[in-house]
Amino acid sequence: MHRRPPIVRIALTMLIALTVSVVAIELGFWQYHRHEAKAAAIAAYDAAQVSGPAPLDDVIPAGSSELPGDAEWREVTVTGTFETGTATVLRGRPIDSTAAWQYLAWLDTDDGRSVLVSVGWIPQPGPDEDPAVPEYPTGEVTVTGVVRAWEEDDGKTATDSVTRITPDQLDTPAGEEVPGYLMIREACEGASCSPTLVGEQVPLPELSLGPHFAYAVQWWAFAALAPIGAVLLLRRDAQMAREEDEPAPASAAASVAKEPRKRRRAEPSDEEIEDAL
Repeated sequence: MHRRPPIVRIALTMLIALTVSVVAIELGFWQYHRHEAKAAAIAAYDAAQVSGPAPLDDVIPAGSSELPGDAEWREVTVTGTFETGTATVLRGRPIDSTAAWQYLAWLDTDDGRSVLVSVGWIPQPGPDEDPAVPEYPTGEVTVTGVVRAWEEDDGKTATDSVTRITPDQLDTPAGEEVPGYLMIREACEGASCSPTLVGEQVPLPELSLGPHFAYAVQWWAFAALAPIGAVLLLRRDAQMAREEDEPAPASAAASVAKEPRKRRRAEPSDEEIEDAL
């Protein structure tokens, strides 16, 4: 009788395979959602380039508690004055493989709003260096910048710097907080304009779809192969069990035929009898 893998082993193997498939499917959708998010960001960026600069209030209306869906990557203009003593440092953001300090400052508008502006960056000072606190214009400034969404808080805190551009790590502004922040493209004080206020201008991030869609397909393919692999494993186990149940082949010694009987001596012929006489 042929033996088969125990039902418990079959059930456990298939359960593990299905669990792996479910996890792989979820990971595939996670990668696919990342692909969709990047595709949406690229589409919004392309649309923003066509729209051209617009007043801040037109893109992010007063009273907004969240950034409108089509606001990110839009180029806006806003006029106001920088808050005195603003010198927030954003750390841990290398630029072109260079360790950098980025500076953030609140710009207060005449209508009582406050928008955070990324005003520029400098190479990270050495341990023995004591960089001067940036001095921003004291008069009215018109800033042109690209709208970015707040970042997620990583829970890290410091007394003199931040690691994420999020309200949870920033000082409370004087006016109504505008959701999101601006990456400065130009700052004009009267007739004098410059691309940044501190050091060099922070470049916009490069947008690309990346490999997320390919990763999603790979995870989904793995999810499909896991049950197939489990079935092949169980079939192999069954084949091995059948081979164990088959009788062992006869030994070479046992297969040797019995020795032939000795040939019977033939009776002498008449001629042999006459010669003997």
